[in-house]
Amino acid sequence: MSIIFKIYKRDMKKIITNTPLMIIIVGLLLVPALYAWINIIASWDPYGNTKGLLVAAVNNDKGAEIKNMEINVGKEVIDKLKDNQSIGWTFVEQNEAENGVRYGKYYASITIPEDFSSSLLSVAANGEPNRAKLIYSVNEKINAIAPKITKSGLTSLQSEITKSVTEEVSNTILNYMNAYGTELEQIKPQLENFINVVSDIDTNLPQIGESINNAYNGAVNMNNFIKNIQGNIYNITNFLDNAQNVIKASNDFFTKFNSAIKNISPYIKSDLAGIKANVNGAKDNLNSFKNSVDTDAKGAQEALKAADANVENAISVINNDINILQSINDILHSDLLSSFINKMQNIRDQLVQNKLNIDNLIKTLSNGSKNFSDAVASVIQNIDKISQFMDDSIGNFDNTISPQISRLVNNTTDMANNSLGLLESEKNTMPLINNLLKDADIGTALGEEHIKSIKDKFPQIEESIHANTEKLKNLNDDEKFNELATFLQKNTKNVSSFLADPIELVQNRVFPIPNYGSAMAPFYSTLAIWVGGFTLLSILSVHVEPFEKVKNLGTTKMFFGRFLTLATLSVLQTIIIILGNLFFIKTYTVDPVVLLIFSIYVGLVFMMIIYTLVSVFGNVGKALALIIMVLQVSASGGTFPIQLTPKFFQNVSPMLPFAYAIGGMREAEGGIIWSSLYYNIGILSIYFFISIIIAIFLKEKVNKKSEKFVNKMRESGLVGE
Repeated sequence: MSIIFKIYKRDMKKIITNTPLMIIIVGLLLVPALYAWINIIASWDPYGNTKGLLVAAVNNDKGAEIKNMEINVGKEVIDKLKDNQSIGWTFVEQNEAENGVRYGKYYASITIPEDFSSSLLSVAANGEPNRAKLIYSVNEKINAIAPKITKSGLTSLQSEITKSVTEEVSNTILNYMNAYGTELEQIKPQLENFINVVSDIDTNLPQIGESINNAYNGAVNMNNFIKNIQGNIYNITNFLDNAQNVIKASNDFFTKFNSAIKNISPYIKSDLAGIKANVNGAKDNLNSFKNSVDTDAKGAQEALKAADANVENAISVINNDINILQSINDILHSDLLSSFINKMQNIRDQLVQNKLNIDNLIKTLSNGSKNFSDAVASVIQNIDKISQFMDDSIGNFDNTISPQISRLVNNTTDMANNSLGLLESEKNTMPLINNLLKDADIGTALGEEHIKSIKDKFPQIEESIHANTEKLKNLNDDEKFNELATFLQKNTKNVSSFLADPIELVQNRVFPIPNYGSAMAPFYSTLAIWVGGFTLLSILSVHVEPFEKVKNLGTTKMFFGRFLTLATLSVLQTIIIILGNLFFIKTYTVDPVVLLIFSIYVGLVFMMIIYTLVSVFGNVGKALALIIMVLQVSASGGTFPIQLTPKFFQNVSPMLPFAYAIGGMREAEGGIIWSSLYYNIGILSIYFFISIIIAIFLKEKVNKKSEKFVNKMRESGLVGE
């Protein structure tokens, strides 16, 4: 140990007393720090200046008309873009946009076509709905990242337009349903009056039967009894005429009500197509995420968020359709419709599960984890299955469910028509009764046989009238009538707002880092420490001069003696880098002390690795150190998540010290999980001791075998020590 420290003291004395060497050492101490600081400052907030990315916006929308109201969604979109500062929106004509994108004046352009409004509102019109289009043109040769940022802005704009249109269309439909619900509630007293009239008729029937029995029992009083009955027949006929007028007045209402219910089928069919479109959009975004992970972490993250938004929109729409179909089925009680609702709920549950999986992928991506490629493939596979299920559901809805709803509509119409039929039947029965009474009058003369015939027919007539009266009473007491009226009178503004935006996202940031520069500091600091060690060993010699009174210093003693010198310089480099990060450019750190101590430890480990390579293998070792550094830049997961890189880099990453150095610094920076920090320290310790073992057992042997080879190279005059 005395010889080791003697070498160290001599080296320190030479550095302090040799001015040129001192100047070089100071430069070597500062250069790595400058390297780290410049890169961290350059990447401090790259996404905070996206408003400098010029994107042309062109509005060719001619507008549309719905329910005598002019609407121009394209103009509303342009107005929103004027208030949007996330991207440099520039509002120009079509030719200017095309030429600007072509020659690089604009990074991209968004064109709103002429039929934009009419396509968006087609869902509320007759016929099949048409999907509206936004034409996105991008010049990808200008910059690799700009297209990802502009497309992210377009995706956000698309979601905002979808939300607004959903709210507007659903509000219009619900307003009509609300009006019918109010009218249904207003007509209810008239319906109750009609039912009371029919009930009075049913109440008088026993009196008629009793009169017939009395006629049968006493022919002497038959003449006066028949006149009394005939008087009642006239009153009953008047009751039926009044009741018919009431039902005819209510029949117009039921016609309007049927029309409103019929509009629900195309609305739901449009929603099913919209769900499929969102599912396909989620699939496309997931594929985009999968394809862009190797080159653009931010773009991949935005694609993943866009897929999450697609699934979220699909869940919102399918929940709305399930609620509407369930409300209809509460009236219809259809096993077929119940089965379809169960299938829709199953698809909804699968969508919810896939959204949870995508949320987990987003969290995994944000936390820098490295193993989720299989999860992405699984989500894409599940989304693809859901898309197929939606195809089956749309076909099933067209072939079976829509006709079932039509039957509900027809049953509603039949309710009014049957009521008229019942009254007409009752009215047609009155002449029969009147004729029977005339026969009874004749029977006074003809005798008991004819009166018995009347008595035998009357119970059947009485039963028919009573049964029809009970049906009308059940209609009045049926809670389904009240449920339907209540459903149609819901607050349209609240419901349409809910349909457009049913979910509020609550973000939970785990180990938050306030800016991109601070997030990149561990990578650039680690790289700077390695560069610092490499530059020291590129300038300073690993050869130790002998002492005058010491014949043989020993290879191991010379190795550790010079290492103390290099380690001291590495510690100084590391301190300058980290303190500069904290106090000069002010990077965010949860625990500065732990960060500084761990970084010094990283510097010592890196110095031992590089020093061992150069000391044992000479110039070849320097080349190896440079190759290892280049490999670690790509395979350490410092910039992009390692899962986004090719398989080779994913396999190599666990074997490289950069990964553990960056991991430990991130613990100190964002929030310490001590087990993770200890793990990184332990792995780095393995590299440290393996380097020592290599130096002890190989340095002297390799140096002797390579001495002739090195001397031969030096004879060329092109190779230094």
